[in-house]
Amino acid sequence: MKKVFLLPFFCIFLLACASSNKREVLHIPVDMPDICQNIDFNIDRSMRDPCGVRPVRYQAYRNVPMQRHLINPGQASLVKTGNRLEIRFPNTFPVQLDSTQIEGITFSDSKRLSKIENTMDYNELYNDKRERFKIFKLTIPSDSKPPVDNHLCFRVPELRGSDRTRSAAMGAQMEKIPCEMLDELVAKYSK
Repeated sequence: MKKVFLLPFFCIFLLACASSNKREVLHIPVDMPDICQNIDFNIDRSMRDPCGVRPVRYQAYRNVPMQRHLINPGQASLVKTGNRLEIRFPNTFPVQLDSTQIEGITFSDSKRLSKIENTMDYNELYNDKRERFKIFKLTIPSDSKPPVDNHLCFRVPELRGSDRTRSAAMGAQMEKIPCEMLDELVAKYSK
């Protein structure tokens, strides 16, 4: 008889413990100002409105982007939305990445607050016809142990239009190139 009375109390105790550990799901925008980058919005609730952070109203919405900021170049970030992974540079369109190009990077609320200690090798080269190549290589270390270096190589496109017609709102499309091609260009045209 005692077991019958203890069972409902035990169930209520388990439900109370399970509901107290539930964290509020937040929608965090990917284009926040610099002052909002290193804030834990679950602890500092007063900064939610100025930074545009709001609670997710429907649990069925699973397309919330997770973001990790890079140190170089400034304001660049890796963004994961569902199964899609992309890299975003300032004043450019996002560049889609394969899951094989970036390995070992974790996207979570705790990792969102820490920037990725990456390196960037930038080169401006001129070929024989005096055409300019602006290329760079990003080396992004993984969060896994042992760390794995992920290499991404890009060519910066020439800006179109004149200073009068061009504005900051006109984004450019970064060209993803193989890193072997970047190494060949650097070996051939660097002096």
